[in-house]
Amino acid sequence: MKVAIYARVSTDEQAKEGFSIPAQRERLRAFCASQGWEIVQEYIEEGWSAKDLERPQMKQLLKDIKKGNIDIVLVYRLDRLTRSVLDLYLLLQTFEKYNVAFRSATEVYDTSTAMGRLFITLVAALAQWERENLAERVRFGIEQMIDEGKKPGGHSPYGYKFDKDFNCTIIEDEANVVRMIYRMYCDGYGYRSIADRLNELGIKPRIAKEWNHNSIRDILTNDIYIGTYRWGNKVVLNNHPPIVSEALFRKVQKEKNNRSVDRKRVGKFILTGLLHCGNCNGHKMQGSFDKREQKTYYRCLKCNRITHEKNILESLLAEVQQLITSKEYFMSKFSHQFDEPKTIDASALTKELEKIKRQKEKWYDLYMDDNNPIPKEELFAKINELNEKEKEIYETLSECELEEKESIEEKYNRISKMTDFKQQFEQADDFTKKELLFSIFEKIVMYREKGRGKKISLDYTLK
Repeated sequence: MKVAIYARVSTDEQAKEGFSIPAQRERLRAFCASQGWEIVQEYIEEGWSAKDLERPQMKQLLKDIKKGNIDIVLVYRLDRLTRSVLDLYLLLQTFEKYNVAFRSATEVYDTSTAMGRLFITLVAALAQWERENLAERVRFGIEQMIDEGKKPGGHSPYGYKFDKDFNCTIIEDEANVVRMIYRMYCDGYGYRSIADRLNELGIKPRIAKEWNHNSIRDILTNDIYIGTYRWGNKVVLNNHPPIVSEALFRKVQKEKNNRSVDRKRVGKFILTGLLHCGNCNGHKMQGSFDKREQKTYYRCLKCNRITHEKNILESLLAEVQQLITSKEYFMSKFSHQFDEPKTIDASALTKELEKIKRQKEKWYDLYMDDNNPIPKEELFAKINELNEKEKEIYETLSECELEEKESIEEKYNRISKMTDFKQQFEQADDFTKKELLFSIFEKIVMYREKGRGKKISLDYTLK
């Protein structure tokens, strides 16, 4: 049996009889001789505490175990190896993984026997208790910090800078990017398209090298951007200044939910879900790829008209270019389609929201008070009633807020900025092409007489 001897003594223990390195080494060598074991390496730690595993010889021991050079680890006493139950459990897991037994020269610990395996089970239970107890203490400490207005450790989210006292500074350059991400998503762009666009513009995230769909999704679903701070079950509303309005945040969540059930964007063909046949009262057209001709066609399943994708896209891109470059043309096409946004008293609605929040806090306090005479069922019903009122107000703000509903002027100003749309489209892959079209169009209707070479005309609804 190849044995590794491990001996350790801390600075405080140097003078204690029986704990000196020479005493431990002598006893361990004698134990090995009595068992007929071969000592392949001695790992000696002088002046090191057992509070953790960050010890030079301990690290070397673990490396040699992983190389398969050791059959047994022998110590004078268990506390020479570690004083942490959790660290002991981790060490025993490593020993078991690499088929290494653990023995103590002065205690009955032998992991190669059934009794030793029972010992591992008990240690595992104790380790679990220690971890859970530690987690509870940490969680309690963090919640206490939040209650005291202090911020737990970790990175500040993109757009913000929090100090240890929870004082918040908005990083305006990053905040503008956050608003751009929300606006683009509402305009029809997907996670991947937004990430690609930010990378093309040379806008860098704070930590990673470039944006990806996960980082975009995290920003769009994180209510920290409307002033809410969350840590586990701890939620603090109006904790810090928002970067986006609550109405915009709710609109994005609603759009996200709609997309999760709307499969029309998923088809592999660029125009699937957008293109309809005008000759058949708007019947959807289906894409197909002709392997022999290596071309994509769209067919109306009702009237059987077939049109080459290239012909449709040429007309569509020419139309988009005209919408972008000519305000007069844009206005002539859509002035009748867009009503001016409703005028609402946003200030009054905001005051009503604050009133509802104060009332909810009052009902919540009563609900949690065991001495409160009002039945909990009645309080719960009142809270739900206020929740419904709050939801209605947010929906009104979302639908009517100027920021959320564009006038025809705002619609043109947005589209006119897409000066490189055609170039982006021609250079993009099919997935991104689809996202780009969905960012502009709600529906495209194609009209064409039957027969080869017949001219096509397009009608459409903008987002």
